[in-house]
Amino acid sequence: MADRDEPGIVCVIVSYDAARDPLPAVDAALGHVRHVILVDNAEVARDFDRAKRPRLTVLANGNRGALAGAYNLALAEIDAHLAHASHVLFLDDDSEVGALPDFLAHAATREACFRGDVAAVAPVYIERETGLRLAPIRLRRFTYRLLPRDVAGPVDVSFLINSMSLWRRQALLRIGPYDEGLGVDHVDTDYCLRAASLGYRLVLNTATPFAHSIGRRRMYRLFGKTLQSGGHAPARRRMIARNTVAVARRHALAWPSFVALCLVRLAYEALGIVLAERDRREKLWAMARGVVDALRGRTG
Repeated sequence: MADRDEPGIVCVIVSYDAARDPLPAVDAALGHVRHVILVDNAEVARDFDRAKRPRLTVLANGNRGALAGAYNLALAEIDAHLAHASHVLFLDDDSEVGALPDFLAHAATREACFRGDVAAVAPVYIERETGLRLAPIRLRRFTYRLLPRDVAGPVDVSFLINSMSLWRRQALLRIGPYDEGLGVDHVDTDYCLRAASLGYRLVLNTATPFAHSIGRRRMYRLFGKTLQSGGHAPARRRMIARNTVAVARRHALAWPSFVALCLVRLAYEALGIVLAERDRREKLWAMARGVVDALRGRTG
């Protein structure tokens, strides 16, 4: 077990795009963590040079279970061979790894990561396509609150995106595996709700922002406010809608406020399609099919 001055961090990087080289992210992470697990989620396994990287483990997953499956494979590897780890850092290979040193060294991060009631701490992300900061959300059982994008931190929030999030391993062991039935979208949403249901806090360190992309977001204005659409293709729209409803149904009793949030979110996504995107009919139809999928219990 690491002491309070030096957490034993294992970094998990999932690479799914065969055209993108994940090794720059690996090398950047190796300078700040004890070990890196690179999960190759490309359908055809790639050969990575590990000769100069003794603290790198490469696991070929072939996209089994999609993103959730990659996380679970990495966590199983940690349990089997890196049980000394005290913390797990999840990192997408397309995130801005240059922000990693400031985040890990920041006092708020170090304070949060050693608290027994905190499951995870993460920096705030800035959408690369639009330049907008994350709008944090805080749930209570029957109500929710959207915090200002420029809120000063650290702040307790209800959701963290997985990339650049630092989790206590003991919390991960208690929460359990990620839901591979969800695949990609809302995998982290479901996990955060499960953490909250066990009494854990999630902390957002707003002092250490990093650039990240979710979809191909497009900015638009409505009633004087700046908003952004997802920019996803129809197939992804279907999965997002399906998983939104599936996760809402799963947590409805514990978090009725999340059900209301999901309804608002679906309406917001549909509005963004209508006002800022092409192929509107196909995308709206895909969303409707995704909702039906979830109501019929179809996942995967």
